[in-house]
Amino acid sequence: MKQQNLAALPTLAALKDKGFRLTKIRRLIVGAFFSDTTVPVSAAELQLQLLASGTKANKTTVYRELEFLSAQGVIVEINAGDGRKRYELKRYGHHHHVLCLRCNTVECVAVENCALEEQLSGLKDFKVTGHTLNFFGLCAECR
Repeated sequence: MKQQNLAALPTLAALKDKGFRLTKIRRLIVGAFFSDTTVPVSAAELQLQLLASGTKANKTTVYRELEFLSAQGVIVEINAGDGRKRYELKRYGHHHHVLCLRCNTVECVAVENCALEEQLSGLKDFKVTGHTLNFFGLCAECR
C-alpha cells in the first residue's frame, strides 16, 4: 500500500473485522479518499484516479464499491447542486462546500458559526438533525 494511504488502515481493518473482503479495488478506493481530504470526488473522477495509478476498474465496480462504502458508513454522498453525486469521508466534522459554477470544482470549507440552525429551532419549534449548505461562485482560477 502506498505511504500516503496509511491513514486508511484503521478503516480497512474495521471493514475486515466486520467480515468484508479487502479486494485490491476496495483498498485503492478507500486509500483514494484518504489521499485528498478537501475535495469530494465523483465516481468518474475516482475511476480516473484509479486508472492514473495503474489500476483499471470498470464503472459498475466503482459504483458498487461507492454504494458499499456508503452503506458501511465510511463515506457520505454529497449533493453540490450540480446534478453530480460526489463522495467524501464521513469522518469530517461539520462543514460545508463551495462549488465553482464554471469548472464545477467542489471543495470543503469549515464555517465556524452556524446560527441559522439555532434560529430555525427557535422560530419554528423545529428540531434540526442535520443539514447541507453549499456556496456557489467562481474559484480563483475561473475568476
